[in-house]
Amino acid sequence: MFLFNKTTLLAAGLSLLNGCALIPEDGTRAKLLEMPSLTQTLNGDAQAEKIVREWPRTQWWQAFHNAELNRLIETALKDSPSLHAAAARLTQAEAVADFQAAEMLPSISASAEFHQRRFSATDFYGPNGGKTFTGAYIDPAVFRYHLDLWGKDKAALDAALGKERAQASELAMARLLLSTAIARSYIRLCSAEEGIELAHDLSEQVAEKRQLAQLRWQRGLTSQDSVYAAEQQLEAARQRETTVRSQAQVLRNRLAALVGQGPDWGKNIHVGAIEVAGHLPQPESISLGLLAHRPDVAAALWQVETAAQLIKVAKTNFYPDINLVGFAGLRSLNLKDLFLSHGASVAYGMGPTVSLPIFEGGRLEAELKNQQAAYDAAAESYNGTLLAAVQQVADSLAEWRLTVAHDAAQERALEASEAASELAGKRYRAGLSNRDGIIEAEAALIQQRLTASELRSAHLLAAVGLIEALGGGYENTTMRVSSKVGHND
Repeated sequence: MFLFNKTTLLAAGLSLLNGCALIPEDGTRAKLLEMPSLTQTLNGDAQAEKIVREWPRTQWWQAFHNAELNRLIETALKDSPSLHAAAARLTQAEAVADFQAAEMLPSISASAEFHQRRFSATDFYGPNGGKTFTGAYIDPAVFRYHLDLWGKDKAALDAALGKERAQASELAMARLLLSTAIARSYIRLCSAEEGIELAHDLSEQVAEKRQLAQLRWQRGLTSQDSVYAAEQQLEAARQRETTVRSQAQVLRNRLAALVGQGPDWGKNIHVGAIEVAGHLPQPESISLGLLAHRPDVAAALWQVETAAQLIKVAKTNFYPDINLVGFAGLRSLNLKDLFLSHGASVAYGMGPTVSLPIFEGGRLEAELKNQQAAYDAAAESYNGTLLAAVQQVADSLAEWRLTVAHDAAQERALEASEAASELAGKRYRAGLSNRDGIIEAEAALIQQRLTASELRSAHLLAAVGLIEALGGGYENTTMRVSSKVGHND
């Protein structure tokens, strides 16, 4: 009899293991791209010796030495609704990860059930048939523990942790995009306010030129053509001043919205000088550090890791699922006997419960196929994000170097225009030329200053673009999945 029982249990165990659903073949999964080389892109940097290891820093905007810019960005990081929403999504992901971690631990609970039951007189209840009982089941200790034989709970936890880290990276990306958007708008606002002053000065110069033309025409010294030409120039100058004023107001409204405030708040934004080093240092090793310094790349890679773990979860659904359950308590059909039966109401039990997928109508295969397709989509999304990030770095470096060259050329042009204006003044004071020469030289100088202002703005915008391309000081210290992502068997 004992031998029969052992044989029966062994046969039952083998049937459970052999009875699990057949797992389809993996097929070909998407491959992750290697980091493209940037060796040629980084060559030709005339000041490569200034490269530093830790750049850009977390609060990169402080490198522009502008207190108002610091205030705007710090206020936005505190009050922006979009950042609050991203932070809430991160909190959700953290809660899901905590829940999955708790699933790997045993659970102990208590239960109590009070009931009134009537047993059928025509069923198998024997002497209790046809009677009504008022009883209770009281279990102060109910134990449950999932035996993670196939690693399902571990894979689900890793997937939740990957989602949490991806969400943290997306929050960092939202902070980066918001701060760089504010920096760009503020730089444009400072340029627009400077442009308003220069455009007003230009209008005054052109107005004086028109006044001289009218005076000469009234005295019969010139034709009226010069008056018409001067009036056209004056209206063009005034239109430019009006346009720049409108641009400044739009930029103030945009900054207020980015900071999380109403339009009136933007009217009190102060403009001031923005300074940045003539050459921004580049990371010591862009090709190796981009994965850890770009929050969007990090988020995409964590999404791949999450998808890989969810494939493991889908595969474990093909195997038997075993839970260890137990209880201990008091059970009685009559309440009066529950505590007065001298231990007769004591009940307890402990043992495994096994669920086995035998026929699911294709549900398990469909779920696995769905997770495999999700992994392929995540991998290709990562590849696209990586290529776009590398392109952004290359483009930003090229734009930065171009603005450096343009700034240097414009400085020389501005010096030449200042010298010409000074020479025109000397000639006028010496009686060698009329007032028109000074006016035209001053107007030309103002035009050069307007161009210089626009180029300085472009230079600063390129600096912000380069900082954004390099991650804005983001550092993902948990990025260790790149070598193992894709091995999801």
